[in-house]
Amino acid sequence: MLPSYKDLKNYDGKTPHALFTEEHKDLLTEAASWTKNTAKNCMLVSTLIATGVFAATFNLPGGRNSTTGTPTYLTQPLFLTFAISDAIALISSSASILMFLSILDSSYAEDNYFRSLPFKLLFGLIAQFVSITSMMIAFGVSSFITYYHGSNWVPIFISILAFLPIPFFTLILFPLSTDIIHSSYFCLTLFRPRERLLC
Repeated sequence: MLPSYKDLKNYDGKTPHALFTEEHKDLLTEAASWTKNTAKNCMLVSTLIATGVFAATFNLPGGRNSTTGTPTYLTQPLFLTFAISDAIALISSSASILMFLSILDSSYAEDNYFRSLPFKLLFGLIAQFVSITSMMIAFGVSSFITYYHGSNWVPIFISILAFLPIPFFTLILFPLSTDIIHSSYFCLTLFRPRERLLC
């Protein structure tokens, strides 16, 4: 419709936006259901990641020195890599949990689908991707520290296998995130709340 018609009313006294909202109630209900289910599933994954990396913080690779209580491999660069990647995994998974929790607590009003919900979902998915990647780095480094004293090929093989889930998650995340970015930030003339041009 023409932009000049957006404030005009029909015979029932409804603007184009009010008519569009009324005729697409089912679409809003389906979107709310999909968003809730996605947030619940992703929050479950982030919670599992946070639990695992939190436990890994206290179960250090190589254990602790019995006399001083410090980690055995504290001076090795690989241990520093483990500690940093484990901390990043814990922080990003916690941020992801908070984002998905805020999605579940949302009112799912029509205006929330323009900016708030897509941003929260995108931020949560990116934080979850960072947490999975960091967790795999921590696991690979931990395996390398633990098993490097025997055969050299075992820790290298385990470290390579640890990174296999990352490309698969990228294949899932990339199309979804590009759809969210495109519909929320590049289609502003179609979905901007202050204009609401119905095409």
